[in-house]
Amino acid sequence: MTLHPQIAAFAAQLDDLASLLRRHDARPWADRVDLLHRMIADSNFNGVQRFLALFEGEGGFADVTLSDAQANADLAACRAAALAMARRLAKEEQAGD
Repeated sequence: MTLHPQIAAFAAQLDDLASLLRRHDARPWADRVDLLHRMIADSNFNGVQRFLALFEGEGGFADVTLSDAQANADLAACRAAALAMARRLAKEEQAGD
């Protein structure tokens, strides 16, 4: 099954994000993002909602930092891109209901 281009782009962004986290020993977060990537790749919209939920509350995904300044900058950029994509997909899904 071919994914909608925006969903495919979001899945690719999650894959990049998980890889970055794994390279910098943030394995628990990488595993969570991997799970969501698989959901999105299977066209399961719950993956988008669950990704957005990662940012809720203290100690959430928005608070994750990595070991060095460049890694943190890369994480911030990758995380912001994924978050923007997820928000756009959620908005479109809500408008379609």
